[in-house]
Amino acid sequence: MKAALLLATSALFAAPQVQAQAGVTGEWWTPGFNARVRIEPCGDAVCGRIVWLWDEAPKGVADKSPLIGRLVIDRMQAAEVNVWRGGRLYNPEDGRDYKGSLQLQSPERLVVDGCVLFICQTQVWRRADPGRSPPVAVLSSQ
Repeated sequence: MKAALLLATSALFAAPQVQAQAGVTGEWWTPGFNARVRIEPCGDAVCGRIVWLWDEAPKGVADKSPLIGRLVIDRMQAAEVNVWRGGRLYNPEDGRDYKGSLQLQSPERLVVDGCVLFICQTQVWRRADPGRSPPVAVLSSQ
């Protein structure tokens, strides 16, 4: 009886976390449709990897290692309804990680904020429509 109650209680607490992840998961276009990022659950958080690039070797990128498959959203935790915080955002342009947050403003619009000290940069990402999008790279399991 105790085990069943414990299991039911843990399921109640896990359900909102799963629902929170579901809203932001999927594929998103960065501004200018330069890259597509797939956001997926990673434990009790969400993570995002680049799955498509307009230019596989963009100029002015600090990190010369391949960008497709690169983790750019790391361990964002659900903080409140449609808001994730506490994780890191990777910026390929300067090769640095930043504190970040994600805010789902609508099913099709994700606001991505990255900050260092008190200076922040905001981008608006649009949900990718798989039926109208270019093919994505196949990622090897890691």
